[in-house]
Amino acid sequence: MIINNNSFRLMSIERGLAVYKINNYMQDHNWIDKITSNNYFGIIWSGNKCFKHLLNNEEVAIPKNYFLFIPPNSNQEFIDNGYSEAYYIAFKQEFYSKSIEDNLRLENDQLFLKDSINLIENKICSAPIFEKYFLNTFYQEIRNELDNKLFHNLLERIILNGQFETELVDKKIIKNNYDIEIASKFKELLQNNVNENRHVSFYTDLLFVTKRRLDKALNIVFDKTAKEMIISQLIKNSKILLTSSKMSIKEISIELNFPQETNFTAFFKKNTGISPSQFRQKTPS
Repeated sequence: MIINNNSFRLMSIERGLAVYKINNYMQDHNWIDKITSNNYFGIIWSGNKCFKHLLNNEEVAIPKNYFLFIPPNSNQEFIDNGYSEAYYIAFKQEFYSKSIEDNLRLENDQLFLKDSINLIENKICSAPIFEKYFLNTFYQEIRNELDNKLFHNLLERIILNGQFETELVDKKIIKNNYDIEIASKFKELLQNNVNENRHVSFYTDLLFVTKRRLDKALNIVFDKTAKEMIISQLIKNSKILLTSSKMSIKEISIELNFPQETNFTAFFKKNTGISPSQFRQKTPS
């Protein structure tokens, strides 16, 4: 093992991407609460041994040198596997999504579908090489834009491996029904229209459903109401523009169709706790 264990406590998801050796955190309830209760995307890599993890109340056995892809806000429990070489890679949506198009692809990626189990073999390289060239790199500081692009590209390589391999493995995905159909259509409409249309009535008219029926479907599938999803999508789009563009905050407020920059600032601060300028200053571009 090449990674220096003294660096584990220095890792911070605040930079957008972090990797943790799970054994080192099994008794750290603050870390477990933070990883499992926040809107992070997760990838568990089993290492050289099989690793068991509880995801959405189902025990999943991850074969050696496999990835388990974990959607945001999943119900997780960490099982004591004894000695293990498993790692948890956590990343924020705004770290991976460098454009609104990237964001759409990530949110609709089958690897991170809610209520799905995606176990994917690591076809990138052998376990020792993955430790050396991927995990060790993730432990380094992000010092400049070149480092940021390198980290992003390595993470993207893992996800691309998963996307390719999903065609070759059986996946357990929630069955289609009318609620899924309504929720999926709403999400697609929302992603394509939210910058211009943020009223629930716009979407209910297109879907030919009442607000009550739409909220029922969204609560079943996404555990959110239509209004909550509209706000969430606007915040996601805001973060992407703040971190991945050189647009001024005034220009971003115009892009997102806020009447004034002050309206956008108030909306963003109300839903994130910090102003757009503060978010831009603390987030690596």
